[in-house]
Amino acid sequence: MENYEALFQRLQSKSRGLGISLNPPALREELQELENSLMQKLPMEVASFYRFCNGFETDDFLFRILPVHEVLKYKDELGATSFYFAEYMIYSDTWTISIHGPEQYVIINSDHQQEEPIYLTNSIFDFVERYIGGGGVFGNSGLYKWLKQKKVSKN
Repeated sequence: MENYEALFQRLQSKSRGLGISLNPPALREELQELENSLMQKLPMEVASFYRFCNGFETDDFLFRILPVHEVLKYKDELGATSFYFAEYMIYSDTWTISIHGPEQYVIINSDHQQEEPIYLTNSIFDFVERYIGGGGVFGNSGLYKWLKQKKVSKN
């Protein structure tokens, strides 16, 4: 299991420039409600992330990882085993987690169905590390550079 505290400490100097503000850990009841809405347990890495912090806010184009109460608010917009995980510019774009089994999930950028959904990773840890270490949403190796690389390699 990945250690999110160590990740944030390791990338602390880079995270300062993004203005990241971690939310307090999610409550056990919130995680249980999310699992009930998904009709299955959260993968260990997903639950671990939310037990570390219930999402976070940034100064980087209003990018944020959603807290569980907001995930639940918009849960019905997606399929039974999917939920919004991150967004920027007040839902101008979103990243979704889609659960495929007890410990299997993927993070997808769907671009509001304007293009075919692009699979980015099967790890929140890798997603957060890419976001912080890559310089944010539009950094030199940030989320959109990663998305572009995935699109190119897909074609």
